Amino acid sequence: MYEDLTAESIKSDLIGRLSTDINVNEGSYTNDMISAVAYEIWKGYQSLDALIPIAFVDETSGEYIDRRCAEYGITRKAGTAAKATLNFTGTDGTLIPAGKVFLTVEGLQFETDETVTITAGVAMVNATAVEIGEEYNVDVGTITQQLISLGGLSTVTNEKATGGTDPESDTDLVKRLNDYLRSPATSGNVAHYKQWALSVNGVGAVKVEPLWNGPGTVKVLIVNNEKKPVDSTILNNCAECIESNRPIGATVTVESAQELSVDITAKIIIDSSTTLDTVRTEFEASLKSYLKDISFEKYTIVYNRIVYMLLDISGVMDYTSLTINGGTANITIADNKVPVLQNVEVIT
Repeated sequence: MYEDLTAESIKSDLIGRLSTDINVNEGSYTNDMISAVAYEIWKGYQSLDALIPIAFVDETSGEYIDRRCAEYGITRKAGTAAKATLNFTGTDGTLIPAGKVFLTVEGLQFETDETVTITAGVAMVNATAVEIGEEYNVDVGTITQQLISLGGLSTVTNEKATGGTDPESDTDLVKRLNDYLRSPATSGNVAHYKQWALSVNGVGAVKVEPLWNGPGTVKVLIVNNEKKPVDSTILNNCAECIESNRPIGATVTVESAQELSVDITAKIIIDSSTTLDTVRTEFEASLKSYLKDISFEKYTIVYNRIVYMLLDISGVMDYTSLTINGGTANITIADNKVPVLQNVEVIT
């Protein structure tokens, strides 16, 4: 903001304001005194740049994002720990204590919630991830290791882990603050339902349909931070939050958006500067970003937009065919669905 202001220019201005003919040459006492003062004034001006992201909060404002949000009663979503059901086999009478750690091959750890005893060769217990985060929503059969071996326990496996969410990012928190300020919520209007839903860990976007099934009815569709359908834990948490805040008399239905699977196959011509794997990686990244951006915002996957993204990749000279879900036309997205990329095939 004050890039053109230097210590030397400030010093020159100070000297120019002197009304006496005192010696101000370099090395004089007066010059030394003014130089020191000018430098301190210059540092003060430079520090004013730090006030901009404090006064005008954006994703670069760090801790001041939370401070500004606190003025409006908005708190950063802290994230949640995933939960999974563990299934054991082993010797009857073997006691598996609460807090025992089991983990995936990659090292993601889960602790048992309570003590159980193997009976008739099997046992089952709920376990909670030791840390928060979406990466702990591991698939069926991936928790198979013991941190410390327990005698009498033969095998461990798991059901699908759900409910793990990441802490809210600075970018998402700023967006939520801006939405709050730009779309005032009052008396159970659409903005109010959006704010209630977005305050729940794991909810990344919301679509509200008032009067969807007659007077007094409201449907709230939600997706996670990746703009994909949410699991039952997040769905139930969101429904409970809205139920505790909704106006009396409103009949509210909270649902997860459904998934529209997107499969893309492209036959391309490339030059020697790239490889099929490189093109596929870049193409897939662009597709995921595009589909995420249009979720709950636009309801058509534009075929020519996909073609443009492919041809925009360095090294791709041309394409001979490209299909989206087997066709070469735009794909219409139903109101209750979000597009999710499933498969990308790139061949020559």
